[in-house]
Amino acid sequence: MVSGDLPQTLPLSVLIDGIAHEGDLRDEDFVRRFSMWMHDTVAFLRLHPVENLDLIDVVLTFEMKQNVRLIITGRMADGSPGEVTVKVLERDFPHVMVDLVSEAHPLPYDVCTLDYSYADRRVRITGGERAGQEGNVVVVATVGTLQQNRLRLDTGDVITVDGSLLEWVDVPSQS
Repeated sequence: MVSGDLPQTLPLSVLIDGIAHEGDLRDEDFVRRFSMWMHDTVAFLRLHPVENLDLIDVVLTFEMKQNVRLIITGRMADGSPGEVTVKVLERDFPHVMVDLVSEAHPLPYDVCTLDYSYADRRVRITGGERAGQEGNVVVVATVGTLQQNRLRLDTGDVITVDGSLLEWVDVPSQS
């Protein structure tokens, strides 16, 4: 994906392009695959916005609605109260610089996705204490390779369910 000596500095967009295979659709599945790759290699990546703000306990979230946004959340290393959130639109990814380093960082970022493209799809829970209950997807989230789904059940309860415990009730038609 990336050739040459380390350390190296690249725009986030170039890093994304380097992960893509020829013919890959740049859809939600691609964003999840990139996020999983980033999760696996994040100890060797440092994002300039994070480092410039001196953030700790950092979570990088790729949010998918109509477009992709990178949401960076963390706390100030100096102990200041509160959290800092930076939202970067996909069109600005060429301006987000990423250092690729040869030595693993002891406190790597967490990487996840929030996919709203499945919002309102009907699902049925297939296992566990709520097996058989139905509801609508609020958001599909991944942390690394773990998929968690936020659902609004027909009872009105909002719960989180592992992706392996769901089946689609409505199957979208192929147009």
